Amino acid sequence: MKHHIGILLQLFVLATLPVLIWWQLTFGFRLLVMPTACVVGMLIFWVGTRLRES
Repeated sequence: MKHHIGILLQLFVLATLPVLIWWQLTFGFRLLVMPTACVVGMLIFWVGTRLRES
């Protein structure tokens, strides 16, 4: 079960970050949003990797 949750977390990050980049380029938002979103995305991806390995 943890393996499947890890895969879903990784897929979520891999699908969300490009959409977020597109949204930023099209509509724009505050400067701190993109670095924060990248760090949060990396943390979620890391958690997904740990869940898949356990």
